[in-house]
Amino acid sequence: MLFMLNIFLQIDKDLFNFIYGLPHNIVFNYFFSFLSGIGTWGLVWFLIMIALVIWEEIKDRRELFSLVIGLFVSTLSVDVFLKNFVKRARPDVLNQIPVMFFGHASTYSFPSGHATLAFTAAYILSKKHKRWAKFYYILAFLIAFSRIYLGYHYPSDVVTGAILGLVIGFVSLKISALFFPKATS
Repeated sequence: MLFMLNIFLQIDKDLFNFIYGLPHNIVFNYFFSFLSGIGTWGLVWFLIMIALVIWEEIKDRRELFSLVIGLFVSTLSVDVFLKNFVKRARPDVLNQIPVMFFGHASTYSFPSGHATLAFTAAYILSKKHKRWAKFYYILAFLIAFSRIYLGYHYPSDVVTGAILGLVIGFVSLKISALFFPKATS
């Protein structure tokens, strides 16, 4: 079992090194730093939610409740519990690599909070706004990928965060259906 874990961790590290080794130029650096920045604390998803409310795309409380609950549970489960339980050091700390713009993070690496928040929101929003589903998932993927590209996370941190986000999104929709059995205006 330990042998398998070591193989997995080596593959994870090799994949990180490959992605972090992709060309870093001013365009990519700013692009991925921007994505990482708007993904912090789910900022972009709150802005999208506000825009949808303003444009009356969100008409029932269930969707709004799902999104708020999902983002809250994502933050609580990852940043308060899981990171402090697993205590995996970030790749920029272990490998002493430079990171772009934001400096070294002060929290642990596993799982990625950015990926969890992004995929929670993408799942919830895509259920009601199917025509925008590809956009939501592409945005979530790019935010998650930016965390590897910038040196903050290993691929397994991001993949686990994405899976956790999808699960939290699913559960959030189920919970909100209990509180709001029928869509209300």
